[in-house]
Amino acid sequence: MEDYRELIKKKREEKHLSQRKLAKLVGITQPFMNEIESGRKNPSIQVLQKICEVLDIQLFSGND
Repeated sequence: MEDYRELIKKKREEKHLSQRKLAKLVGITQPFMNEIESGRKNPSIQVLQKICEVLDIQLFSGND
């Protein structure tokens, strides 16, 4: 199973977004975006939701 940090980085690169650009779209700083991708910091659920919106990532998958 792919770690969410790896997925964020992969999707960001697929969309040709720099960490700085993604951070600006999400409303956080580039250093914080770097810390999220590297695993040094964990984003709040609100920040994670915004990252997922910008990158078109489904946050939760239903297994019903």
